[in-house]
Amino acid sequence: MNTTATALFQNISDPDCKKMFACMKSYTAAFHSGDIIYTYGGSRQSVGIILQGKVSVVRYEYSGSRTILEELAPGDIFGEALAFYLPEYACITALCQKDCRILFLDYDHLIQNCAKVCPCHTQLIRNMLRLLSEKSRLLSERIEVLSQRSIRGKLLCFFRQQSAKYQSTAFTLPFSMIDFADFLSVNRSAMVREIKKMKEEGILEIEKRRITLLSDPQTA
Repeated sequence: MNTTATALFQNISDPDCKKMFACMKSYTAAFHSGDIIYTYGGSRQSVGIILQGKVSVVRYEYSGSRTILEELAPGDIFGEALAFYLPEYACITALCQKDCRILFLDYDHLIQNCAKVCPCHTQLIRNMLRLLSEKSRLLSERIEVLSQRSIRGKLLCFFRQQSAKYQSTAFTLPFSMIDFADFLSVNRSAMVREIKKMKEEGILEIEKRRITLLSDPQTA
């Protein structure tokens, strides 16, 4: 397992990682597309690290509708302990979107320094704080998108964020259209119609999931 490619284990050698795993009750599990990996609000207080595959964190409503809260790739982490706010009535799960392998670590062992105050564990906690800071930034971006009053406003806000992220006016959506609508919390048919209008107005070009902005999304 190449831990150096994972942000949580940055600046920690593989031998040191193996030593920490031994005292953190770690284990690895494989999941297939469609499997529920983790249910928030359960008794398991662990952090999942994606070694391979793709995971969505999804919130389900009583009506049956759903909202995609996060799309996660190899190196990303998830878990109830990392959620900034979790209502008791919320039904939130980590869902396998593409066959994956997950490394689970016990959260209490993860955040508490060991008796020997090992430098590698101190570095691990430092990395965890950095990841939480990044999650906070992504949450702020998500709030910015959802706070837009119209579907077009949500689309343009998200496209502007992606353009800035990749420093390009062309980028590939990380979702299918169904998942993209769930991510924006809008009706899929209405969203597709709005994208079609934006294309007709010369604001963007779209080829499958590839988006190219043709005008400044802040002024379109």
